[in-house]
Amino acid sequence: MNDETKRQVDVTSAWSKLLWLVKRLFLLVLALIGGYLLIVLVGLIPVNNEFDPSQGKIRIQVVSSPVHADFMLPISNQVIDWRTVFPADCFSSDTSKATHLAVGWGDRGFFLETPTWADIKVRTAAKAMLWPSESCMHVVMAYSNYGANGARELFLTEQQYTELVKFIRQSFRRNKDDELIQIPDFSYHNNDAFFEARGSYNCLNTCNSWTGRGLKECGVRVPWLTPLPKSVFLYLPDSPS
Repeated sequence: MNDETKRQVDVTSAWSKLLWLVKRLFLLVLALIGGYLLIVLVGLIPVNNEFDPSQGKIRIQVVSSPVHADFMLPISNQVIDWRTVFPADCFSSDTSKATHLAVGWGDRGFFLETPTWADIKVRTAAKAMLWPSESCMHVVMAYSNYGANGARELFLTEQQYTELVKFIRQSFRRNKDDELIQIPDFSYHNNDAFFEARGSYNCLNTCNSWTGRGLKECGVRVPWLTPLPKSVFLYLPDSPS
């Protein structure tokens, strides 16, 4: 075999190995996507099928955007006064007239780097979905029309609401003195604040997963897993028009 022929054989062999590698990577990506979709589909199986929405008296809302979900809760009732958890000095303006508390969990980088949809970066979104990352809590002292266009109304019993409050409070990370850890010098507006949270964010543990898990913990009928936007709404009763 002369040198020219040997070089051609080497090039052909190199291309064959590269194509083999690309094919294997492609199949791996397909397998991962297929596995994720299978998990999501299985996760649509409902839990808490005995939930009766007519029994509740405490009105809450689940507010969902095209990608995110929050709880909107009464600022104060017989179970908890949220102003004792988030006092006035957490916010840069007077929030004494707030009627509701909006609270959500999510990827720290996405929350802090994306105050509006115009600020979204592919790198930030990809990192949040593809790699486990730190999380934080977003709290808004809100009014009754907060997120009205993307909200689903729900009524809970006192016991159910107590369980939801417990779930939310346990989602906050605390310091050695058992105090909430506010992220300093950062907010979207003058009536909101960010806090350190427990848990890491990934494609199977999203903000929508957290919201669905909270509803599941307090006995509401929801899918077993809710990582995708709007999936938390799937079995919730329709709000009155």
